Amino acid sequence: MTKASRRITVPVLALAAVALVVVSMVTSSTAVCGACHSMKPYIQTLDASAHANVGCYSCHLPAGAWDYPAFKLAEFGRMYPRAGETTLTRPASLLSAAACLRCHAAVNDGTTESSGLRIRHETCAVGGTCDGCHAATAHGDAVRWTRAASMEACVSCHLGKRAPAACDTCHKPRTTAERLKAQPWATTHSTGWSDSHGLDELRYCRTCHPTEFCVECHKVALPHGAEFPKRHGADARKPDSTCATCHDRAQFCDSCHQVEMPHPAGFLAKHGTAARGPADSRCLACHQQADCDTCHDEHVKASGSTSGTPAAQGGE
Repeated sequence: MTKASRRITVPVLALAAVALVVVSMVTSSTAVCGACHSMKPYIQTLDASAHANVGCYSCHLPAGAWDYPAFKLAEFGRMYPRAGETTLTRPASLLSAAACLRCHAAVNDGTTESSGLRIRHETCAVGGTCDGCHAATAHGDAVRWTRAASMEACVSCHLGKRAPAACDTCHKPRTTAERLKAQPWATTHSTGWSDSHGLDELRYCRTCHPTEFCVECHKVALPHGAEFPKRHGADARKPDSTCATCHDRAQFCDSCHQVEMPHPAGFLAKHGTAARGPADSRCLACHQQADCDTCHDEHVKASGSTSGTPAAQGGE
């Protein structure tokens, strides 16, 4: 390259670099992000949130030194060609905890209390991501994959083994009367609790009540375990069965089995007409094929008649 060409090339490259930086900075603003049709709901909900003054890149840009140019290249190649789309079609994006901790590092210092709940993030949120509980914080109902803190996740530890199970460990202390004024306690622990307590998420009950507490009345462990569907028929046939306490036979049993359950008196004599052939999936859900074969080989003859009928007796 000659000196003359270098004198032209170097300024051109420098000018191009400056232009690229300017374009990158301009296109990194929230206003530009909101110019895409598919992003408008996200910008509108952001403007109405507590993060209204936080730029998109403050949360969505990783923290590495080369992340900015890599992100911009991906943005130019993937997002801008789709600027005319009215809805997002690519997978929902996840945020790293590092992006949130740039501003919220204090949450790892001791116990944080908000809206009547207390949590120690340094122990309870280990290995998780912030948007695992706070996905809708900035974009509200525009978020396509809404995740929020659930008591179920907490209960996995707070069973008195790895962490205390007392309500006041995480919840703002309240008297029983105060708790009964709000859901779900107003439904599950009020004067009519014996009829309504099953309306809540049963997995939460074990936080305070051992499994034996349910068995005392229901005669079976609650919530039902993974193996329960295989043996629930035997439990249902017990004289002291309490299935009907929670489950309506017509809506719950019959809708699943597609036949009246338990089978009514006289069903055995007419079950051949109720079954859709010798391998009816409804029957095999509870009965083994061998059960059918054992009975039918003994009583059903080659003529197709059952033993004890004139046709069967004459055909033998």
